[in-house]
Amino acid sequence: MKIKILPAFLVLSFVLLATPAFAIGKPDTLPGRPSDSAAGQPSGLPAEAQNLLTEAKLKACQAREGAITKRMTHLIELVTTMEGKFDAIVQRVEEYYTSKVVPSGKTVTNHDTLVADIQTKKTAVATALTTAQANSTNFSCTGNDPKGLLTQFRTDMQTVKKALQDYRTSIKDLIVAVRSVTGETERTNPSVSPKPTE
Repeated sequence: MKIKILPAFLVLSFVLLATPAFAIGKPDTLPGRPSDSAAGQPSGLPAEAQNLLTEAKLKACQAREGAITKRMTHLIELVTTMEGKFDAIVQRVEEYYTSKVVPSGKTVTNHDTLVADIQTKKTAVATALTTAQANSTNFSCTGNDPKGLLTQFRTDMQTVKKALQDYRTSIKDLIVAVRSVTGETERTNPSVSPKPTE
């Protein structure tokens, strides 16, 4: 009985162990090996998979293209809003300076320089925004270098934001200069503050 079971066990184990060896293809068709195709893609990927891969890259690029358009629209809105607020601040400071500070006999020595600096920084913001707009309209997924254009767009965005920061700093410099002149007069003539009521 032991002798009959042993051959059946050997035949069964041979069938089970040899079957996976038949599933392996020829060495030249194994996935991961380079093939002789012109695209340089692994021969293990069928042509449909390669087309899907390039289609996926194109869809991702088109999504980025839409995002770039949206970001540029938001950047234009941001710059317009900030310039409006900055202009209003500069106008109020100028009105305060001409109506209160100058009639009191105090002047800021470099007032004209500070105002010219504000105008220069405002022009720099407009120039940076125009450059960013021009480069964003040139972005296309079908172009020669969409990755380079994306990097250029990011650089342009940072340039616009830096120009806005510089514009804000120049406005702050004017405010500090006017405030330092008026602060000296207020320190020499302290006003009596009203007493709180209980």
